[in-house]
Amino acid sequence: MSSLSRRSVIKRFALGTIPMVLPGMLSARLQVPVRPVTFGVITDVHIGFVPGAEERLRTFLDVMKKVKPDGLIQMGDFAYPDARYQSQVDMFNAASEHTIHAIGNHELDHGLTRDDAMKSWGIPGYYYAQEVGGVKIVVLDGNDQGSPTYGTHGGYHSYIGPSQQAWLENELSEAKQPVLIVSHQPLAGVGALDNAKDMQELLSKYKDKIMLALNGHAHIDQHVEVGGVNYLHINSASYFWLGGKARLAPYKDALFTTLKIDMEAGSISVEACRSRWAKSSPEETGYFEAGKNVHKRGLVKPEISGRLIEWSS
Repeated sequence: MSSLSRRSVIKRFALGTIPMVLPGMLSARLQVPVRPVTFGVITDVHIGFVPGAEERLRTFLDVMKKVKPDGLIQMGDFAYPDARYQSQVDMFNAASEHTIHAIGNHELDHGLTRDDAMKSWGIPGYYYAQEVGGVKIVVLDGNDQGSPTYGTHGGYHSYIGPSQQAWLENELSEAKQPVLIVSHQPLAGVGALDNAKDMQELLSKYKDKIMLALNGHAHIDQHVEVGGVNYLHINSASYFWLGGKARLAPYKDALFTTLKIDMEAGSISVEACRSRWAKSSPEETGYFEAGKNVHKRGLVKPEISGRLIEWSS
């Protein structure tokens, strides 16, 4: 893979405006932030798995020094939680007073565990809630065991069990601030976890409190709305997974974004970030041949779309 130019990434990092309307409105009883709140977001960096991943993280952090967000969010498949990659984790954590980590499925490779990720990253639990700038961030863990359809996603668990669901419902019921849901596995759209329908029904009960549900994992660029809740896939920082002999299609530059939450305007702006394929594109490798993977056509691309998510006031 060719070396990355952080300067070129900074130039590519510009706001797009694809409007999305959030049905309903945030409850007037919520204690909303009086100023805009900004988060830097990156996911699926895959440090320890793909060449150049560390440089992609440094590019992200260099840009965030200029943006100066209120917090940084990484949504899993970040780095294997062992001593070899601890310096990368420490660099991420040192870059902001508020850092949010969601555990991905690949954090559990090579005999590693969720406890290893907790210790490495300094997070309070597999799932937890944290307030930043008047926004309640609810972090979920999609690696629970017990799914009746285990095996749908290969050898990885992709499920949120009853105990975590009960905890989540209590957090949403008690929330006095607008809520941002963060998870590695999607709760809707492509690659959604085994009990996605149950999770969507739960979140829809609290749609007036939930601004957005963010996820990584699928390495695509997708937005879906289900039951009054917006679900947004953030693309991988590094590559799209092809499988087979081709294995993966790397992006030439790092992908990441910022979210700006402006409660007065009633909107979340998602910064656009665009790259190009470093080698052959999925189209060129035959990923879509003979009708295969047609449900992903248009979603598989080396970019994060700029979006303006609005809700009624």
